[in-house]
Amino acid sequence: DVKPEVFRHLLYYVYGGEISDEDFAVHEKDFINAADKYGVTNLKLEAEVWYVNNTEITIDNVIDNLLYADAMNCALLKEAVMDFIVESKEEVMQRVSFQDVPGDVCKDLLAAMSRHYETDSPGDDVEDETDVEKTYSKMRIRDLRQRLDEKGLDLDIDGSREALIANLKEHS
Repeated sequence: DVKPEVFRHLLYYVYGGEISDEDFAVHEKDFINAADKYGVTNLKLEAEVWYVNNTEITIDNVIDNLLYADAMNCALLKEAVMDFIVESKEEVMQRVSFQDVPGDVCKDLLAAMSRHYETDSPGDDVEDETDVEKTYSKMRIRDLRQRLDEKGLDLDIDGSREALIANLKEHS
């Protein structure tokens, strides 16, 4: 179920090659799907970053992107969708049905709302474990990954916001 051209790119990547922007543009979701299927986490994360940076989230595609992000465990894409929902809340409430959305996305939506309305930068004055928990739960995915990198932890993490936070807490 993986297209031959996508599989060739996947193998090329695994053996040290780089995928061009043109190839990402043509096969954006195919790379995410194949990399997820074969456990090539770095390629999946690169493809997800490319997809998020080059896809306009709209009222017409917001639920499709949310369901895809949730199904494929694409935390960065899910965060981008949540940010769009918060920024366009009135139109989303009027025009979008959340009937098929899993209930666990509510936590991500609340994190996006918290980030949107917060005046302080998350992570500034972390004092105790409760503060750490609150801070991590509000941080952007890229900030969580940056914090992992700063601690010298493995960035080859594919997963939800909760997986990133658990890794950070485990090594605090």
